[in-house]
Amino acid sequence: MKNSEPTADILSSDELQSLEGLEAAPSGEPSFRFVQRCQDWLEAWLDANKYPLEKGEVPSSQVLMFIFAEAPDIERPTFKAIESQWKRFFPGSHDQSAQGVIMSNENFLTMYNIYPEIGSLGGAFQLVADHLKSADTFAIVQLSQRRLLFHSPGGSIEEWCADPTVCELRLSTDPLSAAKIAADVDEFHEEHLRNAKSTVAKTLWKGKNYPYQLHPAPEQTIQIPLYLHLRASYKHLKGIVDEETSGKGGRCDIRVMWNSLAGAPFHPFTTTMLELKVLYEAQGATKHREWALSGITQANDYRLPDSEAVYACVFDARKDQTDKMLDLDPIAAAMNVQLRRYSMEPPDYDKKPKAPAKAAKKAGKKATIKRAKKISKKAIPAK
Repeated sequence: MKNSEPTADILSSDELQSLEGLEAAPSGEPSFRFVQRCQDWLEAWLDANKYPLEKGEVPSSQVLMFIFAEAPDIERPTFKAIESQWKRFFPGSHDQSAQGVIMSNENFLTMYNIYPEIGSLGGAFQLVADHLKSADTFAIVQLSQRRLLFHSPGGSIEEWCADPTVCELRLSTDPLSAAKIAADVDEFHEEHLRNAKSTVAKTLWKGKNYPYQLHPAPEQTIQIPLYLHLRASYKHLKGIVDEETSGKGGRCDIRVMWNSLAGAPFHPFTTTMLELKVLYEAQGATKHREWALSGITQANDYRLPDSEAVYACVFDARKDQTDKMLDLDPIAAAMNVQLRRYSMEPPDYDKKPKAPAKAAKKAGKKATIKRAKKISKKAIPAK
């Protein structure tokens, strides 16, 4: 039987490539997918309740906390200390009065409201400090402020409470471009990575007991909050991470896709690709150059027919960052890859004062005894 559909309606291979993954599910580790779902839910709630928000009908006391549990029914005893009720929570309702503590799996299909009303952002922090651990993944949403605060596994609870990782939905309608995305990465670096005491940087460095050492998988540690930061920059931003972005060279760390401008030739969508590399002390000078060069070649391999630009983002956590490896610039230029360097200042590793040498200690002790004898003789009256 012949196909009756007109051939003009068949999409070209380039168009199919551009459409691939446009509505892909969140990616990464389960805890990361959970945080993405929280961000998606907040964005949808804001859309559904924009009129009450504009009228000031959403109080600052309306706060939600989402706690990740792979199987809420099974893990219920773990959070028994928080629980004061056990009610189904239906995320699709986007109820204007939604609040409380919600325990949920990563895809939001199994959700329970276990604590009806938190009352304030401070109250949410108190619950975190009293009942949650560093291994827990959770997100706090203050609806009136359009903010999401999230905690990834491994970060100190006390440090997070003092300086939480914040994702603010700015809902900008500015047009997307590769240059704008690069500016957003710059902003993220300045705010979260350049200084060792910044929120994301603190999750990378091991601390004073392990000078200049990073925790494992530093690229992924940066990728997760950077992805959320980029998605929060524009309401219509389509950022797809890791597994959903597979090309001839493998999987790109971050792809951003958006509708092409009206009248743009060939491709209905435009993409920008970001490949992330971290240079750290344990690698060694030769490995540093190879690792940065691999970021350039991978970014070039991930280029798609509709890519406006591809970026190799090199985050420098070396002890000595004087060698900028400028010889890589012409290599990147020849491939039409945008090479961007981001310095990461290590924590202040205070040196302990040196213990006094044994000879000096011995001499000091003798001098002290001699002075004590002189004082003693003066104190005894002559007969």
